Formats: sequence, structure tokens, C-alpha cells
Amino acid sequence: MGDAGSGFLGIMLALLSVQRRGLRHSYLWVWLILLGVFIVDATMTLCRRVLRGEKFYEAHRSHAYQYASRVFWGHRPITLAICAINVFWLMPVAGLVALEKLDGILGVVAAYLPLFLLAYRYKAGDRQAQDIAQV
Repeated sequence: MGDAGSGFLGIMLALLSVQRRGLRHSYLWVWLILLGVFIVDATMTLCRRVLRGEKFYEAHRSHAYQYASRVFWGHRPITLAICAINVFWLMPVAGLVALEKLDGILGVVAAYLPLFLLAYRYKAGDRQAQDIAQV
């Protein structure tokens, strides 16, 4: 999809989440939870690159999903894993928040903690992950 397509899609989803927030306060938290895989990977990658002094706007291949796709021989297994994470982890947590059975902030923390661990495990923003891609 590239940066332009991803940026447009991200902006549209952000606008939809803000628009839905007007219906019920918990919907903003639901959107943040459902977009967790992308938010966590992008945030962790960006933060690690900036802290190392790299230009955040330059092209790179250091996202966790990119590293994982090299480890697991392609994008298909990673796409299926992300689908499973969304269906079996993020959607149930988001459902609890939408039904107001779980506080929104606690829902985000519960949803994001394993995602941050996965992003760290799959070297989000790690220079080594980018160096491996260039070999």
C-alpha cells in the first residue's frame, strides 16, 4: 500500500473514530484497541528510530511485521497471525469496552501490553532488523 495509502487510511480511520465518539464515549477506546497492532508497531518503531537519532521520515524496513515476515518466510503467515490477534484478542477486549464491562483505559492497557511484547520480540525499530533486510 505504501506510505501514501497507509497515511490516507489512517487519517480516515481516525476521523471515523472521532465521529463515532460523539455517539458514545467508549467508542474512541474501542477504535484505539482495534487498531492496536498498527498503533503499537508504528509507535515503537518511530520512538526507537528517533531515540537513535535516525531520521524518522526516511524509508526503512524495521517494523516488527517486516522483521517477522523475513523470519517466517513471507507476509501470509504474518497477516494470518495479525488476523488471529485481532479476532481472538483485540475484538473481545474492545467488545468488553463497548459494552462498558471494562474501563476504556484499562482495556487499552490490557490490549496493548502483549502487543508491545510482540513488537519488542520482533524487533520493532531495531537497527539490526533493518540491517538484516539490507543483506
